Amino acid sequence: MSMKEKVIKVPFDSFFGAFITLACNFKCSYCVQKISLPRQDVARYPLRPGKDWVRALNSIPNRRKRKNFFIAKKKKLAIIGGEPTLHPDFVYILNNLDKDWRITVTSNFTGPFFEGDAEGLRKIKKRRHLRFNGSYHFLENVSIEKFIENVIKTKKAGIKIHSIFIVGHPGHIEEVNRYKERLRKVHPNVKVQRFYGYYQGRLYPLPPEDYDIVYEQQDGIRNYKDYPEGFSQESRQSMYCLMNKVLFAPNGDVYKCHYRLYTGHKEKMGNLFNQDVLVCDKDYFLCHDYGFCNPCDAEGHPFKRLDGTAFNIAESIKK
Repeated sequence: MSMKEKVIKVPFDSFFGAFITLACNFKCSYCVQKISLPRQDVARYPLRPGKDWVRALNSIPNRRKRKNFFIAKKKKLAIIGGEPTLHPDFVYILNNLDKDWRITVTSNFTGPFFEGDAEGLRKIKKRRHLRFNGSYHFLENVSIEKFIENVIKTKKAGIKIHSIFIVGHPGHIEEVNRYKERLRKVHPNVKVQRFYGYYQGRLYPLPPEDYDIVYEQQDGIRNYKDYPEGFSQESRQSMYCLMNKVLFAPNGDVYKCHYRLYTGHKEKMGNLFNQDVLVCDKDYFLCHDYGFCNPCDAEGHPFKRLDGTAFNIAESIKK
């Protein structure tokens, strides 16, 4: 070990997300960062050098779980943002995270990193457990030709692309379907995501029967009765939450949910760079911000009211 172990006491299957930067080259009106922040800006964090990220993340123990005598599962790590390629040490981070990480990078496939001959792409070391996901934002006036060009550049650099996503904005259904077919000519796995937030006064996502578009990317939201109460950004209430996430902010602060990370909330689980033992709740924790939850925290996460009544946004209400 190059430094003392960073012990994070959570289950092996907890989602680990490293937000190495929240900066982005887009200003999407439907940005998932802003959905639960109607009256405040997204938090600003100082960036940490790539060497800090690598040393700290590689010092987290128990990132392999034995499946059988021959095979061991590796810990999944999402490199996200913002647009992660905007971090000045993006390539260094990918190239120096050790082989106990199974890495997925989510990028919009535009910006300086992909311009010209995309030298940065060629500098990324090839590794079996590294893949990219791409998201196409046609409402930001990114031409489909330019996006496809950058997808091809990425593939030619020997980097695996798993999925390409396009947000199914309810006001642009025809464009979504048209662009989806164009993208499937260069990559087989193109998924339309549901739109989150408000459009024409309605809170999305809506029940499937209210849509006239097919959504291939599953978000887990099934309980449309309780969804507005927690995610409409209208009023706060106290609620017990059970979140199976470990989210690292750009400065290393550790949070259990996206709302707290995006707001720079005072209630955090510690700091990746400053502490050696981070005890993240394995049980319900009390939150006073229910009502402003981010849709990224809807899938598979149980909630419990103060009277003990449990429910889950990912489960349909039984009639």
